Amino acid sequence: MTRLPKLLAVLAVAAGVLALALTWLGSISSGAGAGVLMVASLMLAMRWGARHGQLGAPQDPSRRRFLTVAGLGGLAWVAGGTLLGRVASKLGRPDAHAVQQAAATDLGAEYMELVARAFRPGRAGELQLLLAPFNSANYSNESLSLVPSDPRTSHASVWMYLERVPLVVYGPGRVMPSDSEERVTLADLAPTTARMIGFDAWPEGREGRPLPGLSTTAHPPKVVVTFVIDGGGWNVLHQWPNDWPNLGRLMQGGANYRNAITGSFPAVTACAHASIGTGTFPRDHGITGHNIRTPEGVRKAYGTPGKARPDDILLPTLADLWHDATGAWVGEIGYQVWHLGMLGRGGSQRTSPDLPVGVFWNEDGGGGWAPHNPDLFRMPAAVPGLDVYEAHRAAFVNPGWDAEFAPGGRQAPCCEPPIAQYQGDLIEATFDSEPIGRAAATDLLYVNYKTPDYTGHIYNMLSKWESLMLRSVDEQLGRLVDMLETRYPNEYVLIVTADHGQCPLPDSVDGVRLDPIQLKQVIEERFAPGLTEVVEYMAPAEVFITEGALWDSGATTADIAAALRHLTYRQNIGPYVPRSAVEQDLLDREEFAGVFDTSFLQALGDTSGLGSGRYTGAHVDPGIPPAL
Repeated sequence: MTRLPKLLAVLAVAAGVLALALTWLGSISSGAGAGVLMVASLMLAMRWGARHGQLGAPQDPSRRRFLTVAGLGGLAWVAGGTLLGRVASKLGRPDAHAVQQAAATDLGAEYMELVARAFRPGRAGELQLLLAPFNSANYSNESLSLVPSDPRTSHASVWMYLERVPLVVYGPGRVMPSDSEERVTLADLAPTTARMIGFDAWPEGREGRPLPGLSTTAHPPKVVVTFVIDGGGWNVLHQWPNDWPNLGRLMQGGANYRNAITGSFPAVTACAHASIGTGTFPRDHGITGHNIRTPEGVRKAYGTPGKARPDDILLPTLADLWHDATGAWVGEIGYQVWHLGMLGRGGSQRTSPDLPVGVFWNEDGGGGWAPHNPDLFRMPAAVPGLDVYEAHRAAFVNPGWDAEFAPGGRQAPCCEPPIAQYQGDLIEATFDSEPIGRAAATDLLYVNYKTPDYTGHIYNMLSKWESLMLRSVDEQLGRLVDMLETRYPNEYVLIVTADHGQCPLPDSVDGVRLDPIQLKQVIEERFAPGLTEVVEYMAPAEVFITEGALWDSGATTADIAAALRHLTYRQNIGPYVPRSAVEQDLLDREEFAGVFDTSFLQALGDTSGLGSGRYTGAHVDPGIPPAL
């Protein structure tokens, strides 16, 4: 035996060091694999040495012992290096729980309660992203086509300027006018309606409660209509104070709740409408966002428009329970599949021809009203033809504002008054052709006008288009009141609200944008250096993590949450974003106020001890709107 044993020892140590280094950099598989490869090289070197007499005679027992010890020693070095690398990697990470706890304390009790109400493990994403105030999350196509002062924004966040919504209960001769500053939420609408219509079997244990101080006559009305102005939160109403005279008139003549909020995080349509329908929050009804995790994987809530799956809602809605108890007429006329959350299925055993009315605008199918799912829902008995819509379009004079951002294709109808007018035509035809208000039990109709929200996403809430569309929907609200007054004088109740506010142009309020492409890249680079991808799906307010994908990095979702907590705008700008579209003065602004993972939220418990937090200024919470 000459120099070979020394060489073999060096190779064994080198294998362990390599395994340690690669594992410390984040990949167990890379570290162990590289180490084993080194050991294999060592063993090949042994075989060469045996054949060339470098390890003693072929039958020498010491040779066999040496081969065994060297091989096992090499593997031991690899295992030890891998283990030390994993320990070093973990020691190099911040205390994930402490980072999340600090963010929760900064947010305070009220905001963390909104987050807690929305989280349901197994449904929601494993990471919940709370953008810092006035930041906005892009979709990937928006990041790839970003321009200076780009108007496109989302509102998937938690702040009170997004949460505060109007809420009025109006019913001449039935509802006493009043004004309240008591905190209420959209989850309070279902139990309020249940009380008004005399439904004593409303389930106990749901978080919503009847609206406080609401004084109504004892006899149930013939019909209750719930009217939602999508994206018509108070920050939008304040931006355009002269464009909702009919809503203002109802506030003065009805029971007005000025301290109403959506009630859960994020302030988005799908969550809010299911809360309206069920009288509780996403942690119970299961619509935790526009995307949900199911046994089939991550997909859009309710599935495909036109083939909607209302059983995604985990609790029966008021409409479900009321129809099953009384056979009352129930229906929903909205624009998108998300609005189905107010209706649910409309009864647990509905079959043709007893299907409920459930309508959306079929964008992907070329336009026109369609049932959410023809096996579960139907159109009203009378539907105005598309020629009526085309006549509205022909009469509309496009003012040409912000022409460079005008939507095209399937989105084109959403941001012009003709679609609001045509939806008003459909509602009128529904009252004309359906047996609403003719039976002993109160009938329920749910309506959503999507256009203000859609316009805000595309043009931004600061655009004149928002003013025009808010005014158009308010006109349809006035039209509906006139219809109800004519058909059911002193026999109807109209509830008017919104599902959330909107995000102003980030450039105008020192906000920055979150790029999901770059966020995914950061996660993959730090936590998926080996064989697996970590991110299954990226949404504006949450990240769905592939099950078991973190084994290679030895990390947890809590580690990712801690790593992202202080991500800056500078670290989130893709090379495809033109320099002119980058907010140069805000490069060090943090993207998030907090990032929370499943384990932290499951253990959160009572949030009341978190205090008021540090996000208390008027720029984050504009406060209770003044009385009209």
